[in-house]
Amino acid sequence: MSRSIARECLAPGTTVPPGEVLVATEIGDPSAGLLACPAAPLVGGTLRRRGIRVRYAPVPRCGDASPSDSGATFFVTSALGRDGTATAIGAGASRSNGVALAAARAAVEEWAAVVGTRRLLDAVSPWCPGAVQALRQARQALAAAGTLYIYGRLAASPEVCAELEKAGAVFAGSLTDIPHGAAVLIPAHGAAPQLRDEAAERGLDIIDATCSLVAGAQAEARRFADRGDQVVLIGQAGHAVVAGILGQAPERSIIAGSQASAGAVSVADPRRISYLPQPGIPVEDTTLVTAALRSRFPGARGPDPDTFCYAASDRTETIRTVAASCDVVLVLGAEDDADTRHLADLARSCHAKAHVIAEVTEIAAAWLAGTSAIGLAESTSASPLLAAQVRQALSGLGPLSVTRRQVTTEIQGRRRPAKRKPVTRKPVTRRSAEH
Repeated sequence: MSRSIARECLAPGTTVPPGEVLVATEIGDPSAGLLACPAAPLVGGTLRRRGIRVRYAPVPRCGDASPSDSGATFFVTSALGRDGTATAIGAGASRSNGVALAAARAAVEEWAAVVGTRRLLDAVSPWCPGAVQALRQARQALAAAGTLYIYGRLAASPEVCAELEKAGAVFAGSLTDIPHGAAVLIPAHGAAPQLRDEAAERGLDIIDATCSLVAGAQAEARRFADRGDQVVLIGQAGHAVVAGILGQAPERSIIAGSQASAGAVSVADPRRISYLPQPGIPVEDTTLVTAALRSRFPGARGPDPDTFCYAASDRTETIRTVAASCDVVLVLGAEDDADTRHLADLARSCHAKAHVIAEVTEIAAAWLAGTSAIGLAESTSASPLLAAQVRQALSGLGPLSVTRRQVTTEIQGRRRPAKRKPVTRKPVTRRSAEH
């Protein structure tokens, strides 16, 4: 990477209050015209971490100074974008404020030092198709009626949930909190039959946004129980989908989340036992428990693998694939969030450096020094706008090629898991695609 040099210039007509640094969002260059400054949030974040008061604004004119000129002193460097157009990085302060000027110079020079050509492996959405469809149904219902009750949690970011509440959505933890006759949406993780019965008794208008794969697991649990089997759900107690699946046959269903719990399963007839991998967690996380269960009960029966939910597996493999191809991975989300920590651990397990950011201003120049490939991993706690903000900011540091690498699992030979007609079975295959 070539090192860009920050030059000192004067911005006639631009004033900056004492103690403040102005970070340019646009800079008027005498020869190149008005240049965009996409990396402005990166410069501003560096200054704020150093305790400097920051303001963002356009700087219409910036050029060589003469003794008679008045205005703020700026430090500016330029970079070329992927399409060959020039961008700028600039910050300045009052000519009489030595501390602020020194801070402005240091910040611009720090980011100028990491200007260069890079590849960005873009973040894939953390939300599975079932969650996306449930959110779409919630928005459609709100647009039509203006008010909607959502039972329990909706798989969406905190910002999206706040947006829904502002539009008239009410998140209810109990059906008793919902007025008679109101519309209630069941999210993608589904609900137990008892809850649906109670909703019907209360005259509620049910909008069923249950994911088709979750609904399929619920149907399998009923089918297994109806034939007289003990049903073992292999998964995580407390996960949102658990109540809806175990509730299909509560007297004949249990959950096993570890090899130890599989070893504690007790059944009256060892020939009458079936198991289900829980939708919403990586299939690979259930294999050891499945093996432990089958070693104790060789006759245990499971569902058709074509009906498994592979969304979490695909997401895990996507993060690993991205991390293995990058020098550094930016994990987008709240630092104290479990999903964010999980993604950071996945990236580090592939020997990539991982840094968690909740805002674009948190990116440090030192993280990018010597890097040619940057990965993004978006957690469920990340702002929906953050990935785009990161892409925009990094585009101000030189040519940036943005690609998306995503592992997807395709079920061959069967279009809908719920259909149980004879088919020619083909193996499950997994592919990695880069766009």
